[in-house]
Amino acid sequence: MGQAKQRGSQEQRIAQAKAKVDALRPEKLVCGACRTAFSDFDALDTRNMAGIQAAFGGICPSCGETVLSFSGEKDAVANAMLAWQDAMENESKLGKQSSTGEHVPFDEQKDS
Repeated sequence: MGQAKQRGSQEQRIAQAKAKVDALRPEKLVCGACRTAFSDFDALDTRNMAGIQAAFGGICPSCGETVLSFSGEKDAVANAMLAWQDAMENESKLGKQSSTGEHVPFDEQKDS
């Protein structure tokens, strides 16, 4: 019997994976541009993102900016953030979300 079948049926494995992502889902995302907190956002596919356990994204309802959140290994999250910044041609506002749900801007001088 293969390892996958030992972990349950395909439906059970899908439900387990969804439960893991749901457990990592933040209550809200906070826009780095205008600091608006919102809860209408989606889970993103992270199957090809090594070290990323979950990712979430949505459009800020106040200013229309794309807001992303990554959860996973520190280096993998940093690499994902930098890849996103490169894709956005340095127009993105990198930061992290505090445990209280506030956006904390990334400051290369302080965080390096």
